[in-house]
Amino acid sequence: MKSTFALAGIALALCTLAPAQENTDRVVIPARNSTRPRKVTASTMQGSITVKGYNGKEVIVESSGTTARSNRPATVDGMRRIDVPRGLSVEEQENQINIRVSPPGHGGIVITVPTDTSLDLHTMSGSITVEGVNGEIVLDSMNSPVTATNVSGNVLAHTLNGAIKVSMDRVDATKPLSFITLNGVIDVTLPPDYKGTVKMTTHNGAIYSDFDIRLGGGVITQSNSSGDGRFKVRIGGENGYSGTINGGGPEATFKSHNGNIYIRKKK
Repeated sequence: MKSTFALAGIALALCTLAPAQENTDRVVIPARNSTRPRKVTASTMQGSITVKGYNGKEVIVESSGTTARSNRPATVDGMRRIDVPRGLSVEEQENQINIRVSPPGHGGIVITVPTDTSLDLHTMSGSITVEGVNGEIVLDSMNSPVTATNVSGNVLAHTLNGAIKVSMDRVDATKPLSFITLNGVIDVTLPPDYKGTVKMTTHNGAIYSDFDIRLGGGVITQSNSSGDGRFKVRIGGENGYSGTINGGGPEATFKSHNGNIYIRKKK
């Protein structure tokens, strides 16, 4: 069963919608009995996305800047002007929650979720911040930084222009990690017992780590056009370097065109 909690310009149903503060909308999605794991998907064209984990059962969405502004009088003949949400949509079906903010809504979204929640977050122009969540986490920003603190599970983070900073408490030993930016620093902290096969590439930067990374890849053979039948061996370069941490495991990709890469051991 699919429930629509808020839709631009349409009367709201089956939800709690109340102004948390001026020009801020608040939607509460109640907990439902479901055998499916909880997943929150959120996207916005302009504006930040912030997700915080907590010990409750409900998902709470707060969005600023989505209520229609008007320069018309607030009251006329004792009647109050009704300002409806514009651009905010929240839908739920079988524990899968889909949140969208589209123009003319340009405000940021703050989402409070139960700790055990998977995330799929996308923004064209706005930062993404996640804290205290355990699950499959996808973070995709076009022109802003991506930050995740005290998260567990697996993280796939991408931004075109911006830094990536992630601190993980635990890593799912069966799933890959990925941290990719064109222009920005990648700074990732992993638990000391993390086991993985890392692939690291930076064209204009350096790679630093306090893990004991056993380099074993990044060696490429290329045909030699000189006609002598020999091959040219190249180490690193465009394809970067690969190695193992604590004996190896699922693949972890670290890639920046312009920026340093830091792979830190959690203290």
